[in-house]
Amino acid sequence: MSTSTLEDEIREFVLNAVIDEMNILTSRDGITDDSPVTVGGLEVDSLSLIELTLRLESRFGVEIPDTDIEPLASLTLGGLVAEVVRRGAKA
Repeated sequence: MSTSTLEDEIREFVLNAVIDEMNILTSRDGITDDSPVTVGGLEVDSLSLIELTLRLESRFGVEIPDTDIEPLASLTLGGLVAEVVRRGAKA
């Protein structure tokens, strides 16, 4: 699987989790790779970020230690996707 396809899969997973499963956002309107993970973007709060991180670990076989979760809050959607890929995500 090419990196761009893996990135697309991670992006879709994050958006589906935030919209369909966690009910944080109601739509994808205006959400781009430049959208912040937190306020003004995906609107993920700290507890939801922990849940999202656990879902990403489980689905893509990555390890994100608790100490690394808070810095994820400063990322954009694109940055989060890149970080999951960097940590060795598997399709």
